[in-house]
Amino acid sequence: MEADLTISEGNQLFGLVGTTLNAMLKARKKELEPTGLSITQTWALWSLVIMDGPTTVAEMSQVMDRDHQSTSQLLKRMEKDGLVERRRGPHKASPIAVAITDKGFQSLQSALEMSRIIDGIVSCLSEGERDDLRRYLERLREKAIAETALHSHLPTPFGVGSSVGGSKAGFGAE
Repeated sequence: MEADLTISEGNQLFGLVGTTLNAMLKARKKELEPTGLSITQTWALWSLVIMDGPTTVAEMSQVMDRDHQSTSQLLKRMEKDGLVERRRGPHKASPIAVAITDKGFQSLQSALEMSRIIDGIVSCLSEGERDDLRRYLERLREKAIAETALHSHLPTPFGVGSSVGGSKAGFGAE
């Protein structure tokens, strides 16, 4: 009995997106080595900045599109490293809120200043091609989210034109 091992066009594209992502992640990981931050830690710190203040682990999980338990463990490790601060609310049943620390903010700034590798990779596309790719990826992401019915919409942690300004959104930030 002979099996049909033809790969559909959708699966071919899925494989291409996956291998492209893996190659870009490896390049970014290598670039981040001097900062001591992982890609996931960078995403978590950036998420705290765009959330503009202390946020719950559940909200962080949604923004980062990770399960609650892995986000909680990540944040515990980051707290030990002094990158974030976690606090329970005023009531016993209050959720834990997380805020970026000064060390976390400085680490994020260093990591974002070291973003030449991804920008260099993406530079092989024209501005119009980058705009098209962004629209295509957003459509694919939204369709995948709709198929899983997990979230109505996930914010883009690294939005176009996003930057880290001079303020830190933490507990008691002014």
